[in-house]
Amino acid sequence: MALVNQAKREINAKIVFFGPGQAGKGTSLRHVFNKLKPEFRGALKVMSVQGARMLFFDFTPPGDGNVDGFRVRFHLYTVSGPLVDPAAWKMVLKGADGVVFVADSASQRVADNKTALDQLVDYLNGYGQSLATIPAILQYNKSDLPDASPLAQLEQQLNPSGLASFQTCSQSGEGVLQGLMALVKSVLTGLRTRGADAIASGEGLQHMVESPAPVAAPTPPVKEAPPAAPASVQPTVAPAAPAEEDLSLEIAGDPVAAGDLIRVPLTIRSGAREKTVVLTLSLGLSEE
Repeated sequence: MALVNQAKREINAKIVFFGPGQAGKGTSLRHVFNKLKPEFRGALKVMSVQGARMLFFDFTPPGDGNVDGFRVRFHLYTVSGPLVDPAAWKMVLKGADGVVFVADSASQRVADNKTALDQLVDYLNGYGQSLATIPAILQYNKSDLPDASPLAQLEQQLNPSGLASFQTCSQSGEGVLQGLMALVKSVLTGLRTRGADAIASGEGLQHMVESPAPVAAPTPPVKEAPPAAPASVQPTVAPAAPAEEDLSLEIAGDPVAAGDLIRVPLTIRSGAREKTVVLTLSLGLSEE
């Protein structure tokens, strides 16, 4: 779910490195960070999320990385650790514009790769996405090791839909950057097809919150009757109007920082109704 920053004339897109534990997701992301020139990237940050480590940084691709005059800034995320809570992955995958599935090429990790791929499909389905609707590539990591499965076997096991795939070695970096740049081009193509105006108009907060229930028209005031002479007559008190349901706002999860953007999951409640949204804050410093 790309986000438009009108003030900076930027479109912010999100790419997630996903895969089984110890497959090389964090090492791959760090290699990309180290290979990019400092003028094209932000700082690499680490945050604790649901007991795991989330790594992320942002960069602008060199060359023609614009959409309708807006510069595109990519935010790369992954969650590192042998076991990652599903809640952490769901939070990181929310709003993703592209996915790198990092598989472990070792023959003994076939089951782990398939389980992780099934989890990815399930998480994306929860957001109305799939590997057919979101740009994605397969990264067969550790392909240089003696126990690595042949490419043809990996393709048969993990890639029946024919996604673009790359044999990589995250330790040396071989193939990692090439795979990511292919995905970046695919995401850029999709953004250009939609255009900056369509991206901006489709992702405002008002599009993520249910419309409020219609408010009934106020009852016209009743003219007061002339005062009665006898003191024993008690005035009639009009029934009080029903109280409106209180509106509450709660933080639904840990805020996620990416460069000068902070995404805060919120839950809005009104009576028995509730809606979860993501509030994106853009931070900047101004000189006086």
